[in-house]
Amino acid sequence: MEFFNNTKNFGLMITVLAVIDIVLGVIGIVNGGFSIGALGGILAPAVMILAGIAIFTQTNGGIISFAFPEGSRSKFGALTGFIFAVGLSNILTLNIGGIILGILILVVGWVITNDSKTFLDSVVWVVLIILFALIAISSILAVLSGSIIAIISGVCSAILYLTAFLYLLDPEVKKKLV
Repeated sequence: MEFFNNTKNFGLMITVLAVIDIVLGVIGIVNGGFSIGALGGILAPAVMILAGIAIFTQTNGGIISFAFPEGSRSKFGALTGFIFAVGLSNILTLNIGGIILGILILVVGWVITNDSKTFLDSVVWVVLIILFALIAISSILAVLSGSIIAIISGVCSAILYLTAFLYLLDPEVKKKLV
């Protein structure tokens, strides 16, 4: 369990997944030509790389420091940084669905990081528990596709979302939300 308790490993998984996504974005541009969507496929993971590196190096996040109200060393700080980075990266996909989803995710990040604890915090906690569990399970299923990139991405994603799930169950994190 020590692997999951170390936020550096969480940051490493975020970074590895983001690098894979950038490689896939570049391959998409090479094979399909340049488009706004293809540009979004490179910009979106760039934010995840910033968050992953901030968590891995245990820094305050630099230009995305607002995402780490407790810094990136704590589980809560790493989790909130991840949530804000996912929101920002969805906005940078440069498509309307991604922008709307990104804004919703940023609102979730704001709800869990503001200093007031309300019923909405508890609802968000339950939704995140369910969501992270489902994403971890679906990531495991992606491993079964056979492609080497899908296997690496699926394993990293499963570990990442399992870790985020476990962070939500951590007594210190749970105390802030429930």
